[in-house]
Amino acid sequence: MEGDFTPIENQRLPTLYEVLLRQTSPPVDLWSFYTFLSQFPYAIDFLDFWIDLMAHVRLCRDYVRGVKESIEARNSELIADDAHSDESNVLLDALLTEGYLDFKNARRVSQFLRGNVEESMRISRLLDTFKQDHRLSTQSDREADEFLAAMVDDMLKQKIHKDKQPKMTRKQLINNASQICRQYLLSPQESPRYLINVPDEIRMKALHAVQSERRFDPELFEDLRNLSYDFLEMDCFPKFLNRVALHNLHDQLSDWRFQTTAAIGKSKGDIRGQRSASPLSTYSGLGRIALGLCWLGIGFWIGYVLIFLHYSRAIRVTTIVPFGIGCYFSVCGIYQVDILYSWFGVTQRLMYEKKLPSDREEDVPKSRTRVPTIFALLGGRSRLMPVHHPFIKKLLLRRGMWCFLLVVVSTAVLTVLFSCVPGKRI
Repeated sequence: MEGDFTPIENQRLPTLYEVLLRQTSPPVDLWSFYTFLSQFPYAIDFLDFWIDLMAHVRLCRDYVRGVKESIEARNSELIADDAHSDESNVLLDALLTEGYLDFKNARRVSQFLRGNVEESMRISRLLDTFKQDHRLSTQSDREADEFLAAMVDDMLKQKIHKDKQPKMTRKQLINNASQICRQYLLSPQESPRYLINVPDEIRMKALHAVQSERRFDPELFEDLRNLSYDFLEMDCFPKFLNRVALHNLHDQLSDWRFQTTAAIGKSKGDIRGQRSASPLSTYSGLGRIALGLCWLGIGFWIGYVLIFLHYSRAIRVTTIVPFGIGCYFSVCGIYQVDILYSWFGVTQRLMYEKKLPSDREEDVPKSRTRVPTIFALLGGRSRLMPVHHPFIKKLLLRRGMWCFLLVVVSTAVLTVLFSCVPGKRI
């Protein structure tokens, strides 16, 4: 997959779908996007919802895979023992042959997860027969889907007991779907990450499906998933690309989103480790503009002193040093592109490395690279990371060359101006 995606990275910027599938390289990976959205409290809730929903989809796939493997194992045991298949085995085998456990047929898998498998005439007849026989022995009034769910759960329990390996169960999936509703859909007071601006019709439809119908199939969240994706794609992702793909200088973001109780307790005794020693790291753009203006002020002061002390033009050329430094920092701060960073293929992280949550270290991709010592003077090395995405690396390099041209031209103009002006001692 990575080998097929590499040529695409050389030709264009990534799409949101590629980022969500974790196919992209820093600085446009999923963690960078998540960190960027952390400064927008309501926007990041939609990304959290998407991530939790995709995790729920994977759990559903694990559940279907477990059912499929259990049915195949039972069939293998029957063949080995030359035993006669009872009605339950025939019914479960029909689920397999009718494609209700085939991931290529998403519609039928969703029907199986809902317990709605009576579309197949064969399974419908088997369910009617099994239900009638079961009623004769238990006098139960459960519906056909409940019969099937109970049968599948019993089979999974037997498989778990035999293999001593945990399997995803229907109850766990229902609890997970309920947790998603509690987290995002109940109300602003009850849900800690309530999704704002979601139509009530869509929200109530999902709540009714989970709470009343006890559904857990991913299809019940389909409208919410599309709504979240459209919001992230049209409103959030363009801002993210503009931030990280066109600039390599970023003001340090607040870590309020990641300050869990465990992280705060662990970091109380190490407040100094939460901060960068360089002001150019915390406020990259503004800090460089301020420093650049200071150096330009020094250049003007030296230039006027040399002019009014009637020094020779050869000596006045020395103003190239403060003017060059001042133009460098000013241009870099205005365009938010550090020229040296672009030449060496590095960029600033959106958040200081030591501010990353300690209780999520396993989820945070660490990018280790040897950074030249000079970068410690330009804003610290702790916030620097390599640009792995080829197209963004070339894009930043071109913008860096444009900034370098502006620095050279502006420095040359100021130096020539203060060198060629006739001197006069006062």
